This record gives sequence, structure tokens and C-alpha cells, in this order.
Amino acid sequence: MKIKKVFSILLKISVFKTLYYSIKFKAKIIVGKGTVINLQKCSKITILKGGVLFLGYEYTLPQKTVLDIYKKGEIKISGRVSINNGTKIVIGENAILSIGNKTYINEHSRIQCRKRIDIGEKCAIAWNVNILDTDEHTIVIGGIEQLKYADVVIGNNVWIGCNAIILKGVNIEDNVVIGAGSVVTKNIRSKTLNAGNPTKVLKENVSWF
Repeated sequence: MKIKKVFSILLKISVFKTLYYSIKFKAKIIVGKGTVINLQKCSKITILKGGVLFLGYEYTLPQKTVLDIYKKGEIKISGRVSINNGTKIVIGENAILSIGNKTYINEHSRIQCRKRIDIGEKCAIAWNVNILDTDEHTIVIGGIEQLKYADVVIGNNVWIGCNAIILKGVNIEDNVVIGAGSVVTKNIRSKTLNAGNPTKVLKENVSWF
């Protein structure tokens, strides 16, 4: 049974990339076949003690997982984290993306981190979710330049439904459900179910598992 399990794992991973990045960053980084990792000068993958990052491993979709980290950018992993096939993560120069234990990000999602995004523990991020801490372009209203970047904080035990969009400057507290197709433009308080464009609170005193 153990031999079969090892064989099934080997079929899913790039042995060379798994060994290379695990040795390079002195951590457990399991890299799925077809996964693309682009690292610029002084960029880092940091896995805190006892952690493991599964990158493009969990599913067998044809789309590649892509991790782009620009100069001095960093992805910081605490515990066991899975980033599944077809997801793209872009971490800009000097930016930091942190992800907590037992969080997973499903296929075809995108994280655009130009400054700082923190995702807590036990978060379930469904497919086609977009999380951005930037507008990417500068917006001018009445001759005044608007803030281009603002940190995103997602607490613990947050479920984000498919096709949701989390925009810059948002703070989502612990134990929250974000409905499918929602656009989150403002802070979300704990133990609530939220949905819509823009989101609004639909239910209070909510839990999920």
C-alpha cells in the first residue's frame, strides 16, 4: 500500500523542481508537474518550521500553476498550504504574501500582491477567486490621485465562494462566508454571511465547516 501511495505521488510531481526548491529554501516544497516558478533577485519562499507548501499538486487539470515573485518579494507559509492547478500568484517587488496553516486555494484563482496580503488559517478559497491589493493603474478623481495600493487581510476560517473578487484595502475578520460571485470592497465583520456586488451582510451569527 505504501509503495502504491509513493508511486501515485511521484506521478503528480516534478521530482527535480521539488528537490531543487526544497534544497534552495531549506523547506518542504512539493511542486506539481507543469508548475512554473519565476523568481527574481533576492525573492524568497519562506516555509516556517514544520510547514509544507503543495504547489500545483492536488489536481490533474491541464492548466499550469504559476508563481511569479519579483525582486525582494516573498511568499511566507505557516503550516500545510495547498495552491492548486491553474492558479496564478504574482508577488511584486518588496511585497509579502502570507498564508496560514490548512488553507487551500483552488484552481484558476489569482492573487495579485503588490504590497501585502495576509491570508489566515483554515481558509477555503474556491475556484476562480481573485484577490488584489492594488488597482494596478492610478485613478484620478477631481484632480486627486487615489490610493493605488492597500493591504488585504483575510482572517482565520474564511470561506470564499467561486468567482468572488476581494479588492484592495479589505479586512475580512474570522469565521466569515463570502458568497459565490461576490465583489468585496469594504471590511467584513466576523461570523457573517456576505454576498452581492458590492457585498452586503445577509446573515448574522454564521459558522461553517
